Amino acid sequence: MKEEKGMQQVDIFLIISSRSPGKMRRAWYKYIMVCGKHRIEEKEEVQEISGHRLMLMCAVAALKRMRLPSLITIHTDSHYLANNRLSDWEKAGWKRADGKNLRNADLWQQLSGLLRSHAVRFRVEDMGLYKYEK
Repeated sequence: MKEEKGMQQVDIFLIISSRSPGKMRRAWYKYIMVCGKHRIEEKEEVQEISGHRLMLMCAVAALKRMRLPSLITIHTDSHYLANNRLSDWEKAGWKRADGKNLRNADLWQQLSGLLRSHAVRFRVEDMGLYKYEK
């Protein structure tokens, strides 16, 4: 969706306990949503998960909180999330360019649906400030 006049600006900060793409026994994600003077924080613990899946779960959980079409900036340190090719994957039936199944396709599909009603940009930045949070 393109930006429309009057859309509210929402910043979503995605923080996860590890940037490792490999499997983790215990991990957590946290999102912080800021819209004007309003702020929402949510933290969730999960088990037996990869770092990429953890980041996608965090993004999906945050976007599920959105009620109105908005201009959203997603702040993340994940190039995996920010450099997505959702439209290409969707056209290809959620397969990679080589024809193999897309990893985490279920979450990419949810994310695609949740992004449709918003104007979204990704901002890749060091989220190290939050990295060692318990």
